[in-house]
Amino acid sequence: MGEAGPVDLTFGVRRGRGPARRVSQLAAVVATLVVASCGGDVPEAQPEPPAVEASAPQDASLAEVVGVAPGGDATLRAIVLLDPHHEVDVPLPEEMPIMDQIGRQFVPGFILVRAGQTINFISSEDDIHTVHVRNSAEESLFNVAFINGSSYTHTFEMGDALTVICDTHTEMFADIMVVDSPYATVAAKDGSFALPGVVPGRYTVTVIFAADRREYEVEIVPGRNDLDFTEM
Repeated sequence: MGEAGPVDLTFGVRRGRGPARRVSQLAAVVATLVVASCGGDVPEAQPEPPAVEASAPQDASLAEVVGVAPGGDATLRAIVLLDPHHEVDVPLPEEMPIMDQIGRQFVPGFILVRAGQTINFISSEDDIHTVHVRNSAEESLFNVAFINGSSYTHTFEMGDALTVICDTHTEMFADIMVVDSPYATVAAKDGSFALPGVVPGRYTVTVIFAADRREYEVEIVPGRNDLDFTEM
């Protein structure tokens, strides 16, 4: 893949090089698989992940939500959120997401986490960088300098759309979306998604794709639930 310019997936519009701008709404951020380069070699593109395949939930009393959202491309994906109308206790994912700095890029350029999750920020190159994270109100949450081998963890407690920049190389940027929804996922390129282990009940499903944000009321029952949100 040739050198890629920065891609802003807020409303699916490509933006020019320069410092990251304010993200005004939580729903405005959608997933990016291409991140900004401010010089140097661009790392080899990662292979396209396969379409999501559903697997039966281990607990027969639980549900698996399998569906299709609008299809994306190399830089744009749909986000699917499930918000229950009843109280559910869903543990946070055990695996800690990692955001690296490679080839003067933040890798990955987008991370979706639930409120309460921790992200590990690391650097795998010799250039000196900073990881400067701002919230949607342009307030600085933290600004940490990095050298090769550095590591810094931060727990994101509140739902928000966050911007990550490097003060040293201002063309480097990434996005973090923190959601309060107990079930959240980024759809595959073909729009397919699967959410296993869902507690049955009434839910509001929010689908975010480019400039569009739609909400649907659904009843989730034990076993497999097939949903189609392609007509947004």
